[in-house]
Parts: sequence; C-alpha cells; structure tokens
Amino acid sequence: MDLTRNVEWLLNNIDRKPFKRIANRLPEILDSFLRYDLHFMRVTGVLDENDQEGQNEYDEDEAFEFIYDAYLSDHPQDGEDEDMMIASLLNAYMELQADYE
Repeated sequence: MDLTRNVEWLLNNIDRKPFKRIANRLPEILDSFLRYDLHFMRVTGVLDENDQEGQNEYDEDEAFEFIYDAYLSDHPQDGEDEDMMIASLLNAYMELQADYE
C-alpha cells in the first residue's frame, strides 16, 4: 500500500472547514491514523503477514477506538481541548477510507 498516495487522496477529499484550527497538522495526523489503522488490521487478522486479505473482518467500531486511543496516547501534548476535534477528524477519516481505492 502506498501510504503517501493514500494520505494525499484523503487530504484532497476531506472537508477541511471543521479542522481549520489543526489545518497545518492534517497531513501528519491523517498519516498517523492510516498507520494505526494498518497496525489494527494486522493485529486483528484483517490483513495477513503479507498485508493481503486475512481471515477476519474489519470492525469499524473497534478500529475507531484503537486508532483514537493510540493517537491520544502518542500525542498527549495535544491536550483535552483537541480530543473532540481529533475524534471528528477520525470519523471523517473512517468515512473517506471506506471509499479509498
């Protein structure tokens, strides 16, 4: 999977208006979401060791929680005031990612 191409596609298709306050960080945040999502798919068996389709199905709710928790854990400096914005951005990511490819 070409992560750079995927992030560029997300950036070109996301509605940026709600995220003006973090606009300069969107590429970095979306890249993080994508990497956490891939990790989630690997550890849950959605993808196999070769990143091909695995035996398990993708659970969007579990994926959202995993990505959100991982992001907040790795970025404690963002502060509680951005938690809801990050959650909204993650929701937009999840919707767009379902349409990618």
